[in-house]
Amino acid sequence: MRLKGWQLLITVVSLLSGVLMAWQYGTLTVIQAETSQSRKSALTAVIQDLEAETARMEENILALRGQLDQLQRAQVDGSDELSVLQAELIELKNLAGLTEITGPGVTVVLDDNRSGAEAARLLPDYNPENFIIHDKDIRWLVNDAKRGGAGAIAINGHRLVNISEIRCVGPVIFINSTRMAPPYVVKIIGDPDTLEQLISTGDAFPILKWEDFPVKLTKEASITIPAYKGSLPLNYIKPIDGDSSRL
Repeated sequence: MRLKGWQLLITVVSLLSGVLMAWQYGTLTVIQAETSQSRKSALTAVIQDLEAETARMEENILALRGQLDQLQRAQVDGSDELSVLQAELIELKNLAGLTEITGPGVTVVLDDNRSGAEAARLLPDYNPENFIIHDKDIRWLVNDAKRGGAGAIAINGHRLVNISEIRCVGPVIFINSTRMAPPYVVKIIGDPDTLEQLISTGDAFPILKWEDFPVKLTKEASITIPAYKGSLPLNYIKPIDGDSSRL
C-alpha cells in the first residue's frame, strides 16, 4: 500500500518532532545536572569561606582575651584588694572554660563502623545510619564524663562550655557551631580511674563497642585542653545606671 503525499509528510514531521523532543530532553537533563553541580560547588565554597572566617574570628577572640588578661594583671600590681579580685576572676574564667587547662584524664576515640557497613551493604535491611556516630552518642559520652567528675572536655580540639551544643545537621555533626567529621577525639580531664569506670559502663561507649564500632578509651597522665574560642552571649548584660565605664 502506497502512502499518499500528505500521509508521508505527516509521518516525516512526526519522526522529526520525536527526534527533536528527545534531543531537547537530553539537553535539558544535562543542563539541569550541570546547574545542580554548579550550585553545589558554589554552596560548598560559601560554607568553606564562612568556616575559615569563623576560625579567624575565634583566633581573634582568643588573642583579645589574652590582651585583656595582661591589662587586668597590670592594673592589680601593688593592690592587695585587687589581687584578691583578680584571683577570683581567674578562678571564674577557669570554671567558664576560658583558660587552657592541663591535668590527668582519659582520651576517647569514636569512629564510624566502616567495615560493618561494607559487610552489610548487600543485605535487604541495610541502613547506613546504623553504622555512623550520631550526635546523641557524643552527648551521652559527655554526660557520662560529667557524672565522672570531668573538669574539662574537648572534642577534636574544641572546648565544651555550658553554652556548647552538639547537634547533627545532615550527615555531619556541629560542635560549638563548627562542622566536624569522624574520628571524634574526646579529651577529658579528671580522675582517670573514675572516668574509665563510668564511661566504659555508661550509655554510649559500651553499646558502640558491642556493635563493633572502632572505639577506644585510654587513660592519660597528662592532657592539655585549650580555652574556649567562641563568643559568649551578652543578652542580659546592661550598663549600671547608664554608665558603660562600670561594666
